[in-house]
Amino acid sequence: MVKFVESDTSGLPLKRKQVAHACEKCRRRKKRCTHTGPKLHGDAAPIGSPNKSPGTERSQPSPSNRSNQTRLSTPIPTTEDTQPVSPAIQNNGKGAETHPAAFYGDMNPEAILMEATSLCSRRDVSAPGGHGIWQAPIPPRIGARSSSVPSVQSSSRRAVQDMVRSYLWNHCLPCRPPPSDYAVLKRIYFEKMNPLFPIFEEPSVSTVLDEPINILVQQVVSLAAAADPESTQHLRTTPNGPLMSRQEFCACLSNSVLTTLDSGLVTDRVWLVRLSAALSLYTQPTNAEEADIPALLNSRAVHHANTLGLQMAVDDGHPKKEMIQTIFCCVWALDRITGAFYGRARLIHERDVGWNFDECIRAQAPPFRLLLMIVNLLDQVIGLYCPGTRPNHPVLVELPIFEQMILDTGGSRLTSSCLASLEIFYHSVAILSTQSPVDVASSALPQPATNSRRSLAADRITSIVGEEFTGQLSYMPFIPYGVSLSLSVSYRKMRHSKVPMFRNRGKQAFRKNLQLLKSMDDMFWKSKTMVAMAEQVLNEMDKAVASLAQENGLPDLSKRVEPVPQGEGPEAQPEEIRALEFAQSATEAGNEWMLFDAVPDIDLFGHFDPTFDLGAVDAAFVGNLDFGTSTNWFDWPQQWG
Repeated sequence: MVKFVESDTSGLPLKRKQVAHACEKCRRRKKRCTHTGPKLHGDAAPIGSPNKSPGTERSQPSPSNRSNQTRLSTPIPTTEDTQPVSPAIQNNGKGAETHPAAFYGDMNPEAILMEATSLCSRRDVSAPGGHGIWQAPIPPRIGARSSSVPSVQSSSRRAVQDMVRSYLWNHCLPCRPPPSDYAVLKRIYFEKMNPLFPIFEEPSVSTVLDEPINILVQQVVSLAAAADPESTQHLRTTPNGPLMSRQEFCACLSNSVLTTLDSGLVTDRVWLVRLSAALSLYTQPTNAEEADIPALLNSRAVHHANTLGLQMAVDDGHPKKEMIQTIFCCVWALDRITGAFYGRARLIHERDVGWNFDECIRAQAPPFRLLLMIVNLLDQVIGLYCPGTRPNHPVLVELPIFEQMILDTGGSRLTSSCLASLEIFYHSVAILSTQSPVDVASSALPQPATNSRRSLAADRITSIVGEEFTGQLSYMPFIPYGVSLSLSVSYRKMRHSKVPMFRNRGKQAFRKNLQLLKSMDDMFWKSKTMVAMAEQVLNEMDKAVASLAQENGLPDLSKRVEPVPQGEGPEAQPEEIRALEFAQSATEAGNEWMLFDAVPDIDLFGHFDPTFDLGAVDAAFVGNLDFGTSTNWFDWPQQWG
């Protein structure tokens, strides 16, 4: 009688009891094998198996009384032919923990000995010859004495984390919109923002509402979508609760997510990368002390990505290659955006990356691909502002035509609002793509290429935000950043131009950009700081106009001038009549600067109150165009109120 016995994926029969088999290398060498252990039917698959992903389980206090066990994450799976990319710990439910492989670079002396002596080491595949080896850990021997040296994850730290968890479940994690409001915020995010920065996958959001990862994703998605004008009627954190202002709503969500991440509740580094990167992009500081939090979160995202080895290329057959590429591209783009927004040094360098950037960009969806192409241009522009690289002659970075970039990425079918949002980012890079020597940085007459490119790009940003697509854009942080650059360009014209017509044109553009930033000051911290200082500048200009008008015997055009009917009042002198006629025409035009058309050499800024720190204003606005020289824009509210 023949009896057929089932076998598992490795070819071993599925019996109730099995004898441990040595690995193939140890079997050939007839050595005792410590690399494999007995595998029972129904146990979790080992790390490296393509059929099951390593996960992390940890007991969490939950508001539900049914269970205190919460599954936290599902990291990137690996195959036996490629290096692992997730250092998460897998718990098979029986108390045994399996640790993943660790990477040792060729500069590490341990790598040479490990590669020569270990049977389970493999060289990385990111480049011909590799840059190091992946070493599978040796499981501890049975009966081995544990070290008396306390580990980094000591019992005292775990005790503190246990105390923090109760606070998280009672105060931080419940801070999220109710399902009806979250449905609207989620739609806004995945329609307008996630296509441009796909750090999250919509199917990855679990339907189990009590999972910490899912709650954190809901909070970050709601935080990002709150900047959209459509979300104003859905900013609440309790069912049927009162509507909150954007600042209150965003501050509540940002503090909750940041506190949860700091507590160590999330241990899956893949989700730590995603959440840290998303929070770095969308969180908004509320005061000067919090202004470095976005840059800090960016460094955390880069740190976890390096720990996972996301910067190292994987084989084409890797089941999660596309997701790894997308996450890495998001972190790389965020690193460049953070460098531009906050004047920070770039943390990811091409010499440390095993991926081919062109191939990674081509593998992305059209909206994200177009964003990456713009970020790639920004990366070249940042090189102009690095320390010690200030040129002795004008430098102009050649930029491709934006329309051609759209066609190259296959984005011609994208919505107009999406393309307009990316066009603002493109023109922001165009403003920064010109560099002048230090001695002419504040000249009244900049270089021809610099002047024309900056002026046209600034005008396009103002037109798109204020006229063409008002309320329709993807309100991501590079929108107010572009408007603030346009504000700086108009300030430069108003400040240094010697021709009254151009000074007047610069002032009108300055006012218009100020109004645009003021409409977004409850969404973005940078808008609020720029508005505070710009309003102080305009107030000081009005004071100077009134003072000069009084000194020259002319009417104060900050007030409405009423014409004097003929035949009434005292007889006026010809000079007074001409002054009144000129003032009336200037007031009707809504432009008090026409007062100085007759005096083109007058310097209005030279008549500011001596107590007004005009040098700080110049440094701030000019530094906005030269982010390598001024990075303390978050201190402006302390100076300007």
